[in-house]
Amino acid sequence: MLANLEKEGVEIDGKIASIIDDEVARIKAEAAREKLRMNKLKRKGVMLLISIISVAYGFLLGVDWYEDQLYTKVARIICYGEE
Repeated sequence: MLANLEKEGVEIDGKIASIIDDEVARIKAEAAREKLRMNKLKRKGVMLLISIISVAYGFLLGVDWYEDQLYTKVARIICYGEE
């Protein structure tokens, strides 16, 4: 960036160059922190979705198993008169 400005004829002293370099470094550091934060949020979101899916699947399996037990019990009562 500094080379482009000098190429255009802008005079840049050491103080201005230092300020520009500091700002560029600050922006790059901020972008890196933001990227890490977004990756962390993405991982947490994936874990949350996996947890929700696991709970829902477990609930559905439980309902299915309970339904099978209920049908078995009703069949025993009807066929054999057992309780």
